[in-house]
Amino acid sequence: MDGLVRARRGILPILLLGIAACLSGPSSWAATPEESAAAPAATVGPIPTADITARADADEHRIQTAVQRAKQDDELLRLEASLGRLSDSINRLAQQSAEHKLDDLPMRRLESLQRHWQLYARELTDLRTRASRIARELSEDAAALTSMRAQWSATGRDAQAIAPALRERVDELIAKTEQAEKTVADPLAKSLHVGRIAGELARQVRDEESEVQQRIDELDRRLLSMDAPPLWQSPGRSRIELEPFRAGLRQSLAIESALARDHDAANLGLLRVLVASALLLLPLLLWLRSRARRLVADGLVTPDSVKPLSRPWAAWLVLVALFAVVFDFKGPAVRQQLFMLLAWLPMLRLLPSRLLSAVGPWAYLSAGFYMLNMLASLPVSNEFLYRSFLLLLDLVMLATVVMLFVRARREVPVGTPAHKQPVMVLLLGAAGVALGLAVVSNLLGNVSLAVTLASAVLDSSYLGLVMYAAVTIVVALAQVLFIRHDVSQVAQGGRSWAQTGAQVGRALLAVAFVVILLQSFRIYRPLSDMLASALNHVFTLGTLSLSLGNVVAFVAAVFVAFWVARVIRQVLQKDVLPSMSLPRGVGNSISSLTYYFLITFGLLTALGLLGFPVGQLAIVFGALGVGIGFGLQDVVKNFVAGLILMFERPIRPGDVVDIAGLLGTVNHIGIRATIVTTFEGADVVIPNGVLLADKLVNWTLSGTRRRIELEVNTRPDVPAERTMELLQRVARDIEGVSVLPAPEAIVMGLNGGLLQISLRAWTVEGVNWLVVRSNLAKNIRTALAEAGIEVPKPQSEVHLSAGASDVLERFAGRVT
Repeated sequence: MDGLVRARRGILPILLLGIAACLSGPSSWAATPEESAAAPAATVGPIPTADITARADADEHRIQTAVQRAKQDDELLRLEASLGRLSDSINRLAQQSAEHKLDDLPMRRLESLQRHWQLYARELTDLRTRASRIARELSEDAAALTSMRAQWSATGRDAQAIAPALRERVDELIAKTEQAEKTVADPLAKSLHVGRIAGELARQVRDEESEVQQRIDELDRRLLSMDAPPLWQSPGRSRIELEPFRAGLRQSLAIESALARDHDAANLGLLRVLVASALLLLPLLLWLRSRARRLVADGLVTPDSVKPLSRPWAAWLVLVALFAVVFDFKGPAVRQQLFMLLAWLPMLRLLPSRLLSAVGPWAYLSAGFYMLNMLASLPVSNEFLYRSFLLLLDLVMLATVVMLFVRARREVPVGTPAHKQPVMVLLLGAAGVALGLAVVSNLLGNVSLAVTLASAVLDSSYLGLVMYAAVTIVVALAQVLFIRHDVSQVAQGGRSWAQTGAQVGRALLAVAFVVILLQSFRIYRPLSDMLASALNHVFTLGTLSLSLGNVVAFVAAVFVAFWVARVIRQVLQKDVLPSMSLPRGVGNSISSLTYYFLITFGLLTALGLLGFPVGQLAIVFGALGVGIGFGLQDVVKNFVAGLILMFERPIRPGDVVDIAGLLGTVNHIGIRATIVTTFEGADVVIPNGVLLADKLVNWTLSGTRRRIELEVNTRPDVPAERTMELLQRVARDIEGVSVLPAPEAIVMGLNGGLLQISLRAWTVEGVNWLVVRSNLAKNIRTALAEAGIEVPKPQSEVHLSAGASDVLERFAGRVT
């Protein structure tokens, strides 16, 4: 009996070890021959007697932790519930797909069906990942418990030489380990079962999706081939019944409603966030309307640029519709179309009048065409009626486009080349050609091409109008949110924020429009596949292997790094830092260092995307150290000097400096050189090393105050006190002259019979000292004249040499 119990005890650890080995992956089966040969020799030895007590306490804690982890099966229960729900949904959709004939479904319903299977595939992937994580944790606990039990069992077999109390402790640990193994085994088996069932469902979903994909690919291949008889020979033209239409409508709505239900359930968190954001957006737009009015009144923005915010309800509906379209990008197509129709009237309220006049009636008819085309794709049971309805719709759209084209063409001067035609004329011409091809294709029997062209023209034109309305909202939001009307400099910085935000918003909307346009014309998927194949192609040159995708990612990362660094520096310089109370020059240092840090980080990221091991850059820099030391001494010196200038700030942008006789204003401090603009207008590039090596005079380091000195000469008979008092009074009355220290006049001495008096005065902060000096000189001249104080003219002595008298006499004779 004891042997049977020992045998049962030994089976469970072996089973758990086998499960753990299977979960550990292929690497556990790929052991080297040396490891395989050494494995049988590895035996578990007993625990030393002196370590039994401490080891028992530690292992008991590990056992309790493993048991607690195994009993916390809330996530495992949620996984089992999710798996059951997914299994029922997948079986139900598979049954519906079997009832639906894929050959009878239009392209949009096939795409919705494919999105549904892709949704299940993503959910199963997430479920399998979570189940694998739980199984891995439990398998690690099982392996640890098995190893622990084996060691305690070996200690128990040698228990004759230890004390009875320790022997009881060993038996207790063996029993607890066995119980823990049983506790861990049940959730481990459940997690493995969940992973296995999820894998089977994933294979089923993959097969179903592949079948739908094959049908879509077949329709794409049939775009240039006849897939139906001519319209006049189409079946169903002699008898029209309503029941097939009802059946087709129910079939289409069943596909879309099932996808909508599961899509909302899978993205419930995101849906709640979008609903909350939409509810909060309306009061925000109402508040921004009042803010826009204040900005217009202050003259900071134009009324046309913030016109969309004067209609907050229309702007709100357009933004909500776009939120819904983004949310349903992988969801039901019908709901996307319904939300796009919701944006029609608000779109008309937001579009500029010049665009409405250029588009003409198409802006008002496009929503009707869009809705009719959407309804036409739902019931597809009667082919003749469907094609006839589509033909009528295409003819009406073609007539509208031709009328708009003729009207726009009349406004173009005669003889204008084709490449210089207005964009609207070219777009209308392309739409007319596409609709004409759709009409001809429908008549001749290429229904797939007719449906694709008509839907693409409608989707692109209608979506283009909605996107244009969204762009106007984004521009208005950027201007109102970022432009401030407190300080002019900060307002200019906010304007840079507004421009950047508007540019980013336009770019994102343009990319979204291009993607949807390519999808509408059925060329997005083949184009993306071809592009992915080209980007993933690896070029090998010796030991160097590089893919085109890595090169494109490198170039894009470098471009983004420089763009982001430039925008951040501009925002810091014009918006953020001016609104903070920082010492003069600190803002320039912060913005410059941030700029170079972002560029460095972006370049390292780009190198990583290129496949370069960034961790080995230290080795590369070490190898280049010798070359830098000998060949790039000046560059390194200027670089270090640039860092010193940014941190110590002996000069700052705007300072008036004198560098080796060069007088000018500091324009820009770079990492390698500094640009000084002379008063003549020349930009002088000075290496940073020169600034630190030579003597540097900074006239505005501690402030912009300057001392002005003017010398005045008077006759000796004029009292000096009178002249000095007059000069000081005139200086005190000049705007821009500082009160402290007060202007002072000093007698410098007598020279050539003239009394020399020097007037010295300090300017206040922030004034142009040259203008103050000029005004002071003019007022002194006027005051001296009014006071009757004569300023003697300079006297000069002329010495004539011998013979000069004859020359003077002849000159005097000519003058007379």
